[in-house]
Amino acid sequence: MEKVSLFALGSNGSGQLGIGHIKDVNNAQLCYLIDGLEHPERWPSPIRTVKGGGNYTLVLLEDGSLFVSGNLRTDGTGSDPLAEFNFVFNRVPNTLFDEKKIKLCSALWDTSVTVTEDDDIYTFGSGSMAERGMGDGVPGASGKLNRFLPPGECIVDVASGMAHTIVVLSNGDIYGWGNGRKGQLGEPAGIVWSPRKIDGIYFKVARVVCGREFSYLIGDPSNGHHAILGSDKWSVRSAAPIAMPDWLDIGASWGSIFVLNRSGKLHAWGRNDHGQLGVASHPDQIKVFSAGSEHAVILTQNGAVAFSGWGEHGNCGPGTDAQGDVKEWSRYFSPNFAGKSFEVLGIAAGCATSFVFAVGD
Repeated sequence: MEKVSLFALGSNGSGQLGIGHIKDVNNAQLCYLIDGLEHPERWPSPIRTVKGGGNYTLVLLEDGSLFVSGNLRTDGTGSDPLAEFNFVFNRVPNTLFDEKKIKLCSALWDTSVTVTEDDDIYTFGSGSMAERGMGDGVPGASGKLNRFLPPGECIVDVASGMAHTIVVLSNGDIYGWGNGRKGQLGEPAGIVWSPRKIDGIYFKVARVVCGREFSYLIGDPSNGHHAILGSDKWSVRSAAPIAMPDWLDIGASWGSIFVLNRSGKLHAWGRNDHGQLGVASHPDQIKVFSAGSEHAVILTQNGAVAFSGWGEHGNCGPGTDAQGDVKEWSRYFSPNFAGKSFEVLGIAAGCATSFVFAVGD
């Protein structure tokens, strides 16, 4: 079976790209992992998802194992178990999750959220806005959250913004915690120290993504009911279509919303001063997309990878303008590396970071 390789480019001051050093790069470089493997550039299981925080990156594999590179800042005690996984990807010991496999994860600026196969939630990192969800006035704790799921329900999605998180349950209910001062966690607005049910949504929620100060919720693709909680900065609420039926995937940057439909068309609205929405104008059918903090990445049906948005740190490749932006879209990723040919399987975008996972010779 062909093994997956992960390539990265962009901001790397804390080693969050996992490429063995801490310099920003605008050309895709191989990521490496420490796992006792003969080939440290090949991942032992297919990649399920890649999530980028402020200065760290999480890679979740299909076998339920989790890897991290970069730096999750601690509360100053030095006790956080994920604080210093610098330069290359390290396997996170599953003892931190009570020997359970991970099925979902998300990344805030300085906090990570993981969901196990039996729907326990573990948070690690730091933050003063209840990012860990551990309880009233407890910003410095790490570990398992108190269980709040109703009997018989499970967690089907989790998403995080800079300082807030929302989970979606199998019955369509949603719960959130963190910074809700703009209403991104429902009413009443304010800091939400532990998971709180968000009421007032008129449809069964299927997926959620989070911007910096808003949350985007969407229901069944058959009707495309959707809602946006929180700030209307950059017109993310007022510019939204009435509905988004036939959707395939959704994403959010700090100030933009993206919806990919089943025909391969990407719809986008919100902040666009750096060209964040540029990939939506790509003429080819889009297979996969990912939204980072202020940029986006697409994989087209014919295998091309393209970028748009704020690329000052190299996360949009070398084709930026004088301001460090890609205002429309720029194709960059080459399927050849060190004389080897690769087939692109997926992409991911984080905080000024971009990732491409592929199989090759």
